[in-house]
Formats: sequence, structure tokens, C-alpha cells
Amino acid sequence: MLITHLMKLDCSLKTDTYSKWYHLLELEKQYKIAKFCFPDDRLRSLTAGILLRSMLSNYCGLTLSELTFSTSKLGKPFLISHPTIFFNLTHSASYVACSISSAPVGIDIEKMVQINIKEIATFFSISEQDYIFSKGSEQKRLDAFYTIWTLKEAFSKKMGGGLSIPLDSYSFSLSGKTISLSTHLKNNAQFSSQSIEKHYKFGLCSPILSENNEKRLTLTELIETIPF
Repeated sequence: MLITHLMKLDCSLKTDTYSKWYHLLELEKQYKIAKFCFPDDRLRSLTAGILLRSMLSNYCGLTLSELTFSTSKLGKPFLISHPTIFFNLTHSASYVACSISSAPVGIDIEKMVQINIKEIATFFSISEQDYIFSKGSEQKRLDAFYTIWTLKEAFSKKMGGGLSIPLDSYSFSLSGKTISLSTHLKNNAQFSSQSIEKHYKFGLCSPILSENNEKRLTLTELIETIPF
């Protein structure tokens, strides 16, 4: 089982909806949201938490208030009533994404803003740098960079080591839609990468990629599905 939802933040939340959603989260998550300085950051974090709970509620047959989480020794959250369900969240600008799965999963979404590719790509492997700079235009190089970046983020999150795994210790090779990985790290990962609305790149890493059931929705649609 692998379910992925990509959600666009097409609206804001009314004050009463925001308050109700906020109090559905555990205190630690509430404190984290409250510390953000900007409203957009608070909205992304809050809706990510509610999207996750909505997906788990639908899959596990529990109400939102019945979902109780704990944290593993490695700091990864898990659902106490269903510890063998894995999940991962990511968000950037106008998008929030969540995957829940019967196997470890990692996802990452990034808005493709202009950056100093030469400087940041030095953290990648030599072959990955060659792949990026083989592209004929700045826009194509930017696309290639974010493809590799989101794949590396997704892989690190699936492995559970975060970015403590050196980015140049493994390499992605891309040929058309085929994505392969060269690494000494023991894994059974499969990968997908896609562009969303031309301005976002989304990477997914899972050993059961063929089972992925992907859905697109908006915040407006999510609001309509959350009962109180």
C-alpha cells in the first residue's frame, strides 16, 4: 500500500477552522507552528499535519481525535495504534504533500527558484554535476538540479538518516524516466520524479513504487472533508 496526496494551498483558513484544526494537533506540533514568524509558514505546517491525519484516519478507520503519535529512537514519528504504517510529509510554497505506506517512504517537493547552481551542486557527486551542467540552457540546468535535489531529499528521508548521509556519497543516474541509484548503502529503493505546474519538482522514494495511488486536491477540498 502506497498512497500519495499532493495538495495545493488555493485559499486561507477561516479563523474558526484554523483554531479547530490547530487544537486537533498534539501540543508539540502546536508549539512548533506557533513559533513560525510568517502566516504562510504556519498555514503550510498546520495543513500538512491535518492532511496526514485525514489520510491516516481514512485508511485506519479512526477519528482524527483517536490518532495518537509517538517517536522512535531515531526521532521518527509513528502512529501508536498502527506502528507498521509509514508516512512522510513535505511542503514548499503553495504545495503540501503526504505519503502513507506499508513500507518506508520518503518524499520531497521544492519550488524551483533561481539559485547559484554552481555553488550548491558542488555537494553532489561528480557524475551528478556533469549531468546538470551538460544541459544546454540555464532553465534546463535548474530543472536537472532540482530533480536530483528532491530525489536526494526523498532518499535520505526514506533511509531515516536525513541529510547526515553525505550528498556526494551516492549518485543518481537519469535516462528519460528511468532513475537508478549507485550507493554502498543497503536499500531497495525505487524512485520517481515529476514536475508540477512547471515551477515545482516532486521526488518520491519507495520500495513499492508501482503501488502508488496518487491524488491531487486543494485546500478547499480538504476543508470540505474534515468533519467536526
